[in-house]
Amino acid sequence: MDIERVDPRDDGAFADWYAVVEAAERDSRPDEAGYTAQELRVAALEARDPDRDADVVLLAARDGRRTVGAAQLSLPVRDNLHLCELELLVHPRQRCRGTGRALLAEAERLLAEAGRTTVLTYSDEPPGRPSPASQGAGKSLGFVRSQSEVRRDIALPLPPELVVPLEAATAPHAQAYALVTWRDGVPDALLEDLALLHQRMSTDVPLADLEITEESFDGARVRRQERRARDAGRMLIGGGAVHRETGALVAYTDMAVSPAHPDQAYQWNTIVLREHRGHRLGMLVKLVALQRLSREVPDARLISTWNARENAPMIRVNEDLGARTNGEGVAWQKRVSR
Repeated sequence: MDIERVDPRDDGAFADWYAVVEAAERDSRPDEAGYTAQELRVAALEARDPDRDADVVLLAARDGRRTVGAAQLSLPVRDNLHLCELELLVHPRQRCRGTGRALLAEAERLLAEAGRTTVLTYSDEPPGRPSPASQGAGKSLGFVRSQSEVRRDIALPLPPELVVPLEAATAPHAQAYALVTWRDGVPDALLEDLALLHQRMSTDVPLADLEITEESFDGARVRRQERRARDAGRMLIGGGAVHRETGALVAYTDMAVSPAHPDQAYQWNTIVLREHRGHRLGMLVKLVALQRLSREVPDARLISTWNARENAPMIRVNEDLGARTNGEGVAWQKRVSR
């Protein structure tokens, strides 16, 4: 078996690589579309930009002319310089043949050259369909299960009989705040505040045993993320709470949906600054953002969100919004020798 680097500009090689990704994701959740080819290609191409936030390497495992495995390595270049986030997938018909092990060996060789010491990867665990990682592949490859996040799905649009009482119960606690929403880009006046919220998101959420340090964010990095989302074909919907006295954005949530699959939306971040907790802002920003999402994308029928099991406040918010459990996401971590 040969392990080759994939140039995202090579249409044929990238299409073969993406076919493995798509087959693996369809095997996990056959009724749900995963990442589109455009979304993954944009991430790999923009990693060549001098202003990039991460280096991205694509690897393909080939058995003769067939591509049977795919890996994506993402190496932060502005913070967490010890870390690599790894996506490793094997075509469902080619599993248990050493493909994952061969891909991981090449990935670890590249990481050692780059001086990285920690590999972080994730597995999706639909109800009743355990992933290869949780069935033993993760442990056999040297990974340790380091955090579990429960996936919950919220039906859209939110019915008025749910929204009205939630707003009535929460709004009186947040009289000192104004709610705002945006599409595809936060207003300039709130840009640096949002950068701070992104930075806090990397440390203020439960991390269990994950070896992640604070990320370095500024307004320029926020704008790069927004541009990448647009280039990938995603629509971003944001909602936030502005402290009336200071004019600062102190809570936010953001959500994404691909026009290729408008029925399925994904929750990204939600955070309230520690100094402003206790005012039901988590619920309020999600309510306004979800309602705007439904106006902008009326075909959206579902939004998926993930919460660490220990994140009781956000779990309560999602369950009050009618969320139902639909599996979990598991973070696996491994130390790599230089």
